[in-house]
Amino acid sequence: MVFVNQLYIHPIKSMQGIALQSSEALLTGLKHDRIFMVSEPDGSFITARETPQLLQLKTTLNSLGVLITLNHQKSIQVNYSDFSATQEPTEVWGNQFTSHIASISVNRFLSEFLHKDVQLRWIGQLPDRVVKRYPATPLAFADGYPYLLLNTASFNYLQQQCPEKLSITQFRGNIIIDGALPFAEDGWKTIKIGHIIFDLVKPCSRCVMTRVNLTTHQYYPDNEPLKTLRYFRQDEQGDIDFGINMIARNCGVISVNDKIEILERQTAKNYIKSFPREDITKAQPCQVNFESISFTGNNQQPLLEQLEQHDIEIPYSCRTGICGRCQVELIEGDVVPMTQSAIRRNNRILACSCVPKTSHIKLKRINQTDE
Repeated sequence: MVFVNQLYIHPIKSMQGIALQSSEALLTGLKHDRIFMVSEPDGSFITARETPQLLQLKTTLNSLGVLITLNHQKSIQVNYSDFSATQEPTEVWGNQFTSHIASISVNRFLSEFLHKDVQLRWIGQLPDRVVKRYPATPLAFADGYPYLLLNTASFNYLQQQCPEKLSITQFRGNIIIDGALPFAEDGWKTIKIGHIIFDLVKPCSRCVMTRVNLTTHQYYPDNEPLKTLRYFRQDEQGDIDFGINMIARNCGVISVNDKIEILERQTAKNYIKSFPREDITKAQPCQVNFESISFTGNNQQPLLEQLEQHDIEIPYSCRTGICGRCQVELIEGDVVPMTQSAIRRNNRILACSCVPKTSHIKLKRINQTDE
């Protein structure tokens, strides 16, 4: 029997989640899930992709709003009544909508913690944001869909292949199921949990957030677990999928141990399989020249990681070859692409998805005037 094993909400996007025994399932997602978000002053979203220290903050819901706690020491109560009465322009992944801004004291608390000027935002009682492909489905601050389903068996399969100790919670799922075969969810189209019907609309493309160890709040080494997922969950476009995005057709209550009924199936997405892994070759040194800086790197790590280790900052949003922000120009040498999209025209490469191939690499930053 396939059943609900765990339920999670993340009241503030990119902060710690809360395990539940039951929850009201709304069209916007589980009640209170991602109804708050940290943003730039202009309303553009901030996540743990580029600011992993957000994952250090614990959230606790109460009748007034939410309590934010840092290391059981500093905390601040955020009340719904403290947010602005007016709604201000807000943006998540290019999706434009409006939200309410928190009080000065709340924003100061988060700004001091992050060492930058930020704001906390509340989606409000009636969100004016909707899912792009489903304009009748309202959405809070989740990336693109109200629900993310994870399969415990799929996670266990990943853990068997991955050299690092992982936690299923680092994949930020809402509904975690058990009792199914690994990746059986790929072939489901419609399911029923309790009295609620869900449509499984899209595999979830994974990003750098999955690389953050929730115990140490540091990145796992060697690009894990994305490196392992790439062997068997990468599609022809270079996306690395794990978990399934869902939307709900109706509302109600779901609980841990609720039975899951498969109402309709579909053809599973094809992935490029490269298991069994090839033997890992011994690391070889590589001389990396980036403008005026030179250092000895290796032929095992992505260039973005090696540049960061030598205090060279390159912009990025995903670190998986999707956003394209980490483009640099390859002046000399050759690289091994980790995704099909890693090599671009005009000698441009994605630093997050290319590994040195030759013993010498010369790179150049791409300026805005070059675009």
